Amino acid sequence: MVTITDVAELLSKRSLEYSMINYPDKKEKSIDIIAVNRNSRMIVKIVESKKSLKVKSDLKNIAKIGLGIPVIIDESTEEEIINDKGNILGMNIETFQKILDGEKVFLYKTRGGLFVKINSKELKKKREEMGLSLGEVAQALGVSRISIYDYEREDSYVSIDIAEKLVELFGEEILGDVLSNFKVEEKTDTESYDTTDKMSISLTEKGFKVVRMNFTAVDIIALKGDRKIMFSMEDENVNKSLKKFSEAKKITNKMRAELIVIVKESKSKKIYEKEDFNTLTENEIMSYEFD
Repeated sequence: MVTITDVAELLSKRSLEYSMINYPDKKEKSIDIIAVNRNSRMIVKIVESKKSLKVKSDLKNIAKIGLGIPVIIDESTEEEIINDKGNILGMNIETFQKILDGEKVFLYKTRGGLFVKINSKELKKKREEMGLSLGEVAQALGVSRISIYDYEREDSYVSIDIAEKLVELFGEEILGDVLSNFKVEEKTDTESYDTTDKMSISLTEKGFKVVRMNFTAVDIIALKGDRKIMFSMEDENVNKSLKKFSEAKKITNKMRAELIVIVKESKSKKIYEKEDFNTLTENEIMSYEFD
């Protein structure tokens, strides 16, 4: 069974920057590790059972506002294949290691089957270098001219059969990378943030894009332009709150975001301010101006 320590060791051996997130400690959490690999940030969850998949909403919410690539490490996934787990990239530890080493992974498995990602720019470049027309390539592949045009217009996923023919014509350079330009698709009905929450409404009215988190140390993430603010709500006692806020600080540091901790009463505010946390009460946050 893969553990957080196993993943941390892989990152350490490659001298990659990462933070292990240790909140909540007893309840299930959505983020185990935040890792920075070259120019991308990966939000990693190690899955030990199918029950763990209920935390997927947090991972998708972070990715939805562009703060990182959501990754689930699941040993049931085949090597060198990335599984679509509802807009989250599922992979085993060996595939994760290949990604850390700079290898591209082009096989993507969805409910519809197994597909290969094609690099559109490289495909067009190779075709033009060989002096082939769209029609000639289409005839060789047994597809329409429009299909080839679409493959060259943007990175596409094609069947194994089509990919093999493309590689035979142009070489493996035309194979793409699933992680390249990864984006989470918006689903407004089932994945919208909770607008009944007063803070979410207030931030939204101020022009922020807001998402709610349920299984980690930050509770709300707000994004407006280049500004990223994460909010962590006070826990049931001071010790638990301090641990939660410390873990939230790890998250904000890796994501280059501001951290604001929210407390119920002004008397507890001073405790956290002494620990150098930017602290506001629930009343203060509702009238706070985010200039």
